[in-house]
Amino acid sequence: MTDTRSEIDEGLTTLGIEHTGGQVFALERHLQLVAEANAAFNLTTIPSEQSVALHVMDSVVALPFLVAAPPGEFADLGSGAGYPGVPLAVLTGRQLTLVESVKKKAAFLESVVGELRLDATVQGVRAEELAGERPGAFAAVTARAVSSLPSLVELAAPLLVRGGLLICLKGAPEETELTRGDFVARRCGLARVETVEVEVPGVEARRTIVVYRRTGPAGVSLPRRNGMAQRQPLA
Repeated sequence: MTDTRSEIDEGLTTLGIEHTGGQVFALERHLQLVAEANAAFNLTTIPSEQSVALHVMDSVVALPFLVAAPPGEFADLGSGAGYPGVPLAVLTGRQLTLVESVKKKAAFLESVVGELRLDATVQGVRAEELAGERPGAFAAVTARAVSSLPSLVELAAPLLVRGGLLICLKGAPEETELTRGDFVARRCGLARVETVEVEVPGVEARRTIVVYRRTGPAGVSLPRRNGMAQRQPLA
């Protein structure tokens, strides 16, 4: 077993996540593909020696929250190098849609899906465009290091089924961001149901997972035009 594979195996064990050798191999192969692509274009700034902790472990801590979502497909917004979506799909077997509007990154994700034989598709569009094409299609939406909570809530709301979960992987959000997120959630038919600090193996910095549930219809027309959620958030 390679050092990277051992590190992944130990991290998953520390988190109490049941896993197979095949899943560990897939998570390692994903890291290799990221490193290879990063040599050609700027895919990630995380150095390889920290990639298990800051990519893989920092993603899989969201696993229990995804498992708690209703059955069905999940979408990963602003997937970039494929985190957290790819590791979560590897460990759950759930159908996945990777949403990445940057064409080079979307092309990379297509290669990952093919290499790992995931039950996944890549949408090289913005979240607003996907919501127009597939409203209410997803049991869960994940997002890591993409945007502020008010923006994420607005972007995810039209994608989620009733009872579906928005799972946001954050650092240490300030109370003002949480309050603004709650205000937007009420306008968009969501409610915050969990705010949990998590410990990530190999990561000293604080990590928080903020979860919202789709509870009803939005009180505003969604999706708005591309970029409005970030440029002119509802709170």
